[in-house]
Amino acid sequence: MGLAAGAAFALPVGALLAESPALRRLAHPYLVASQVVPKLALAPLFLLWFGFGMRSIIVITALVCFFPLLENTVTGLGRVDASRLELFRMLRANRWQTLLRLRLPTGLPVILAGFRVAVVLALVGAVVGEFIMGREGLGAAVMAAQGMMDTALMFALLLAIAALGSAAYQVRCSPNA
Repeated sequence: MGLAAGAAFALPVGALLAESPALRRLAHPYLVASQVVPKLALAPLFLLWFGFGMRSIIVITALVCFFPLLENTVTGLGRVDASRLELFRMLRANRWQTLLRLRLPTGLPVILAGFRVAVVLALVGAVVGEFIMGREGLGAAVMAAQGMMDTALMFALLLAIAALGSAAYQVRCSPNA
């Protein structure tokens, strides 16, 4: 759910920033600053605002996924061949048509690469969120195993997390990819 929430914000914001260089110049420093703040440091605020449990974990996961999806969306939508863009201008395509019929198909490989990175980061964000704010899940189980000093269980849980992340990363969007 955190990945979906992060994507729901990152993709439209990325498209907006790709369409408006002035807005991108204005917003980019703030977006980078928001990315470099450790999400772990925000955990106490999330606890106050959203409480313990799933809502806080979803928010932290969405924040972790947001920036890579945003950057790949901006980069992908900006990778349009100038001659094709000129052709669309000569055909009097409006911004919406140019976005949907030229920029999006051209940028889709880069955007999907961002999704592959975000899927792995979503797992990291969820586990970190469970470390701090969860009562159940793999992150909470790792913390419980650590508290009991059960190294065998910790290794088993870490292997399960690694297997989940590897499996999620290997998912392809098309049969020939």
